[in-house]
Amino acid sequence: MSDMKWKTMTFTFVANSSQATIQFTSTTARPSFAGPVIAKVSVKAPVSGPKSLDTIPVPLPPDLASYVRDKDKAILLGKAFFWDMQVGGDGKTACASCHWHAGADVRFRNQLNPGAPGGAFGPQTIESDRLIVQAVEEFRGANKVLKKSDFPFHRFKDPLQPGENSPNGSRDNPVIFDTKEVAGSQGVLKKTFNNIVEGSPVDSGNNVFDPIFNIHGTNVRQVTARNAPTTINAVFFDRSFWDGRANRFFNGVNPFGDLDPNARVLKYTTSEKPVTTTTWQWVWTWKWTGWWWSGFWTWAPKTTTTYETVTSMEPVRIKIDNAALASQAVGPPNNSVEMSWDGRTFRELGRKMLSLRPLAQQHVAHDDSVLGPYVDHSGRGLDQNSAGYAKLIRESFQPEWWSSPTTTEDGYTHMEANFSLYWGLAIMLYESTLVSDQTPYDDYARGNQNALSAKAKRGLQIFLNEGKCINCHGGPEFAGGTVSQLRGVLSDEGLIEFMAMELDTAFYDGGFYNIGVRPQAEDLGVGATHPQFGPLSYSRQEQQGGNPDPKTTVGPNARINVDGAFKSSTLRNIELTGPYMHNGGMKNLSEVVEFYTRGADFRHTNLNDLDPDVSGIPELQGNRADVEAVVEFMKHLTDPRVKFRKAPFDHPELILPNGHQEPQNGVALDINYVLPAVGRNGGEPFGTFEEVLENGL
Repeated sequence: MSDMKWKTMTFTFVANSSQATIQFTSTTARPSFAGPVIAKVSVKAPVSGPKSLDTIPVPLPPDLASYVRDKDKAILLGKAFFWDMQVGGDGKTACASCHWHAGADVRFRNQLNPGAPGGAFGPQTIESDRLIVQAVEEFRGANKVLKKSDFPFHRFKDPLQPGENSPNGSRDNPVIFDTKEVAGSQGVLKKTFNNIVEGSPVDSGNNVFDPIFNIHGTNVRQVTARNAPTTINAVFFDRSFWDGRANRFFNGVNPFGDLDPNARVLKYTTSEKPVTTTTWQWVWTWKWTGWWWSGFWTWAPKTTTTYETVTSMEPVRIKIDNAALASQAVGPPNNSVEMSWDGRTFRELGRKMLSLRPLAQQHVAHDDSVLGPYVDHSGRGLDQNSAGYAKLIRESFQPEWWSSPTTTEDGYTHMEANFSLYWGLAIMLYESTLVSDQTPYDDYARGNQNALSAKAKRGLQIFLNEGKCINCHGGPEFAGGTVSQLRGVLSDEGLIEFMAMELDTAFYDGGFYNIGVRPQAEDLGVGATHPQFGPLSYSRQEQQGGNPDPKTTVGPNARINVDGAFKSSTLRNIELTGPYMHNGGMKNLSEVVEFYTRGADFRHTNLNDLDPDVSGIPELQGNRADVEAVVEFMKHLTDPRVKFRKAPFDHPELILPNGHQEPQNGVALDINYVLPAVGRNGGEPFGTFEEVLENGL
């Protein structure tokens, strides 16, 4: 910060359970910055680990009761929505299809995307245009079977030493393999949407040739351009998705919250309307003539006002806070890669789902912790009379959001027209129950010193100190960008922060970091801009006149470092949620720790926006024992209920496509893996992604 012109400066030492920082506050800074300037500098200070997760309140909307009348029924509805394969245009793709294994996805066939999308909305720059063309040219092809030897996607001769492009790196440690590819999740075939078929889980659509996802000219399932993050503990984040595009405010319609000024839901309103009627009648009238009173009949109007009740469906704008999961939930169902033929709307999805029995194609355990009491007598799905979708919506939500007897101008019922509202809030409430706060680490944080092994304790020490891991994966959530850290009980970060970066001081979005996993032009992350709604980044929104963070002002010439930055994911249950990073390019936790040990893989490429805490961990370089100690510690963040799928992590049956057979007669049939239903007492344990690569599903 030597180039900053300080006139007055105060020093405040701030310490908490996850980090120690010094804050420098100046009221006068360089002209390119507006308002107070805060810089956080990490200091060497012994710190204890975060508290247990049950010390953090689950953040839910403060006005939830304005929408939800019965929270338990809404959770039931949300679990059914989340696991129901009938949602997909193919009648076979659920939200859970990408979030089934500890909230993530460990399928290994047909999981590769060419990569380099530029951002969530396609290429954002001339460079990203060029890179995506190059990525498609280099793509190894659809339906590839991933093997252990395919990882990591960026490999050095010695994974524990700085690479040839790192500071102090050696030319004797060259890159020996690199690919732009992404290990994502397979979705649906490429089709255009025609219409739903009421009573059928499969929509009508037209095939569209897919130049990328095909085998010998026969279309196969498309694959997403990012790895699927876990849904477990996702309720704690301020924003959702890797790039934060799922807004903290739910607008009832799409992921973009208050960035979309035109989003509206329909509210059934009643009002008293005055009705004035006029009648004519003969009226006897007296008149003073000056000498006497004269009486006569006149024909005169008589006005009467009465009131009648008027009902209507009014389009209203809503802004539900602490609802990033609701914003996230409404993104995939009609996405043309993930779950739907291209062109379907939520109104059409609502009409489809209201015509179907919940989970009708899937076995549901009679002792399912949420769905069990409502299982159909057949053992498949839920009983339509006690838990049909329309009935659950009526019981879950306040009447003004579903009860209008009239239809919209285009012929949809109130319930069909507002289906996105129910979908988002119900899934949010279901996912709010997926909190894994019974790990060995939580037991340790509550005082049981024997809950961590000696090796794990050594790993925790490195995690908190030499490794600086806690700087980005902080708090009981072991994550960044959480509600508690940005604007809640911890509040040790801000929605927008100003900090010394690798090259200079700059503003950035709290909890989002460029760590140099891939060249940032391949995917801008939170630095991307929506073609209608503008930048995803809080920092850029603030600079362009928005006000996402009332406590911070970002001047018009201020430096902002958000390109290539992604949300710092939770490390809870990380043992089970591989492959890792936003590109899914690492198969196990050892590869993850090796990455941080040697430092950013693309330091020079990303230098302008790089986080300073990814310059390598000298104490671990060449030190395999300490690398494995950190891995051992992270394994102690696994909740056994998640591993063994015990309540609340139990689930219905799910039929999962895991790649395709060789095409016959222009059709590439799915290779299916059946995930059996389990009840509250759980079932066989989940393994790691690496174990799946070795042994299959």
